Amino acid sequence: MKKAISCLLALVMLFALLASGTAFAADTYTIKIACENSDSYPATMGLYAMKAYVESHTDGNVKVEVCASGQLGGEEDTLEQVAQGSLEMAVASFAPVVSYVPSFEVMDIPFVYSTYEQAWLVLDSYVGTDLLDTMQDYGLKGLAYMENGFRQVTSSQGAIETMDSFSGLKIRTMQNNNHMAAFSALGANPTPVPFSELYMALSQKIADAQENPIANVTDKKLFEVQGYLSLTNHIYDAMPLVCNLDFFNSLPAEYQGVVQAGAIYGQEVSRFINHEREDLILADLDAQGMKINTVSDEVREQMAAAAQPAAIELIAKHIGQDAVDQYLASVQEVLAQIAKY
Repeated sequence: MKKAISCLLALVMLFALLASGTAFAADTYTIKIACENSDSYPATMGLYAMKAYVESHTDGNVKVEVCASGQLGGEEDTLEQVAQGSLEMAVASFAPVVSYVPSFEVMDIPFVYSTYEQAWLVLDSYVGTDLLDTMQDYGLKGLAYMENGFRQVTSSQGAIETMDSFSGLKIRTMQNNNHMAAFSALGANPTPVPFSELYMALSQKIADAQENPIANVTDKKLFEVQGYLSLTNHIYDAMPLVCNLDFFNSLPAEYQGVVQAGAIYGQEVSRFINHEREDLILADLDAQGMKINTVSDEVREQMAAAAQPAAIELIAKHIGQDAVDQYLASVQEVLAQIAKY
């Protein structure tokens, strides 16, 4: 905890040093950032940290408005607004981003990462920055990865303890064919439901289970309609912060630098908050009566053996086997480098 706080403070000091002594243009700008999560969600709190950073380091000439709780629509809607130029920025899970930038489909491959440290270091390497850079081919600017967390499974039917636990399980997924293929391979019956309709779908038994980072389990009060939480860590799901490219390029160069630095600062804050409070969330969910279990390494390996090939086959049809192979090889290269230290 102390080490994490020290790293965060060092990051803040670095950004302050980079921005100090800069003379800014007199023009003023407003940036609206849409997100579907509440004000207390880690990614949203990262956006508020970005807001404070950007406004303070541009002498208030760049105003940032965080529009949380789906004020401007769902993730698909707000990404479309950014693409069209009617909204400056939005955050969204990887799955909706894929609709605009197909190369992000590689992030739909399950069981690539086992820990947050692995996922963060890979996304902070050339692997993650190259993905963000591909957004420019589609009129977008990828700035950072706000934290969402590892996706887990909740259910009203029982805990996920073996592969048989998935048999016939009616599980809500995002509207994402790759996720659906993975859960079908596990033996489940995936049912796509928009995030905004998730609670209702579970309460009305349209689905008996769902998969999401645990912050959403408490944020959306899913514990009221789900009795079991199984820690599967099946997919690491960050939330890219996406900006309209024309808008970003319209900013003076010095403001572009501050906005980029502020986005990275917000990313680190959101990661820190999510990582530090997951144990608190689990304790709260336990107090709410949820039965929580950690899926064994052996069962995760069995899940990976079934789900990963199914997802890879579908993804390769969309973006090419070479792109999939290059991503997986790059991940292993980065992880091998990390293992030396």
